[in-house]
This record gives sequence, C-alpha cells and structure tokens, in this order.
Amino acid sequence: MIRHWHRLARHARWVRFRIAALIVLVLATILVGDVRGWWVKPSLPTAVPVLSGERQECRNPEGAQPVGTVLCTGLKLQLGSDSGVVTIAQAATEIFGIDGDKDRVEFAVSRDGHRVVYLDAPSYRFVAMDLPTRKTRALTPPLSGEELGKWANLASSADGRWFTVSLIGNAKTILTDFDTGQAREIPNVCVVHGVTAKLLVGNQWCRHGEGGIPNQVVVVREDGSVKPLDDLQNEHVDIGLSPDGVTFSAGRNLYDVETGQRLGPLPLPQSSRAVAWLDDSRVLAEDGESYQVVSIVTGTRDEVDNERPPGLEFAKRLSSGRLPW
Repeated sequence: MIRHWHRLARHARWVRFRIAALIVLVLATILVGDVRGWWVKPSLPTAVPVLSGERQECRNPEGAQPVGTVLCTGLKLQLGSDSGVVTIAQAATEIFGIDGDKDRVEFAVSRDGHRVVYLDAPSYRFVAMDLPTRKTRALTPPLSGEELGKWANLASSADGRWFTVSLIGNAKTILTDFDTGQAREIPNVCVVHGVTAKLLVGNQWCRHGEGGIPNQVVVVREDGSVKPLDDLQNEHVDIGLSPDGVTFSAGRNLYDVETGQRLGPLPLPQSSRAVAWLDDSRVLAEDGESYQVVSIVTGTRDEVDNERPPGLEFAKRLSSGRLPW
C-alpha cells in the first residue's frame, strides 16, 4: 500500500513538472513574439502581398541638422485582400538632405509584393525583408550621412531575388543577391530601371557629382561589359525592363536589350500610357479611366474591366512602393 502511494506521488510530481514546463514554454513563446513584434506586426500569411505603402507623418526639423540625420521613422504597408497593415517601426522615412531641407527616403516593394527594401535607421544600412519569413538581408554597409544626403535609388528583379541600391552622389550601384548575400559594386550607374540575374539596365546620369553622359541608359552584364541602348538619351523611362530582361521600354519605344537596338514604337494609342509589364510580352496601358492589355508582339489591344484590370495592383505598388527622387 505504501509503495502504491509512492508511485502515485511520483506520478503526480511528474505531471506537475510537465505542466510547469509547458507553462514556461508558452510564456517564453509569448515573450519572444512580443520582442519580435515591436518592429513588424501583425504576422503575415505567405500568400498575401503588399498592396501599397505609406510613411508616417513627420514634423519639420527645427534648425539645421547634420546631413543624413534621420528625422522620422515608421513605414506602414497595406496588405492585399483586406488583411491589415504591417508596420516597420525602424524604417527611416525622412532625413536631412544636402540641400538643407528634409528629404524623403525611398523604399521599394518587389514585384510579387512579398519583399520590401528600406533604410534601417539604427544601422544606417539599406535592408531587404522577406515579409512571409521575416528574414532580412543587408544590402549595403553602414552609410555615411553624406552618402544618404545625396539621395539613393532602389530597384529589384521581377523574382524578388536581386536588389540594387544606387548611391547617386557617389556614382555607383550596389547589387545584392538576397539568397546568398553576395554583393558587388557597379560604378557609374546612378539609377537602375531593371535588373535580372544576368544584367541590369541603368542610367549613368548622376544628380550630384561627375560620371557618364547625361541621361545615357546602358546595359551592364555579369562580366562588367557596358553597352548603351541605341539613341536612348533624354527619353522618359516609362515601364523599363520586361520581367524576362529581354525588352526595355522608354520614350514610348521598345529596345532589344541584347543588341541595344530600337525595335520600334510601343503599340499604344497616343492618348494612353504604359503603367506596368503584365508579363514578358504584354503591358497594361491606361487611358483616362479605362485600361487596355496591349501585346508588344502583335499590337492587339483588349479592353479590360476598369475596376480590377490585371496588373493594376502591381502598378499601384510601383507608384507607392518605389518613390522616385
């Protein structure tokens, strides 16, 4: 009988121990979630892309500040499908610029809407974040106030793997592979209009400093070779590089990226404008409040539903998630 009660007592202690361990595990999970959640919230389903972004309001600075001083932080990302808002608290949104006034800091959202690039205020690095997994990748070393104060330009590949940060005042671009972290510098490219694993298309004109022919758009390949696009100078770049990296669109004209030659005009009505590549051969065109899907191969134009045309969400991300300087 005594042995029986001993066994029961041991069993009771073992049950209490397991319950206590479970409680500790639950509390630790909650605490870890709270610590991680101060900078990105709420949790994000893997299928939900970012639809648009919004900076938090900033006050005007009082008096002169050192160039590159972060004046405001806080980036809100609106998710699709009414899935709420993600806030990145440490994302710098405004800095004191070289012109003696506050300047907005650009952020970028990948084509699929699942990755975002921003300036991390504590480290002064541009960082890419994969929102479904919360994985981050530093895209630059810590930057000086002078580098930040002369503007930066951001771009990403269609598959969200390759990211570029162009330091306009320093006449260079840093290209980073998100998956491996490998990075390399590309000199004399100040604005990137499209990037793939094999090449990037960029502008050699720099807003500050020397370098390149004004508004000369070039193709830079893996081996470092540089080739200008034929007669593309002083033209407005509209939707830039196609997702497959084969065709470039600027000044209502199409260019062959391999040869650099102009292929001909973008087959759009004169009153409309291209707003996004839908795939490798079709673009979305806007004419007032109406939209068309236009084939660059056949020239066919198909009217689409004005409310939710295909590709409009990406066009919105492009306009709200990649703010030009």
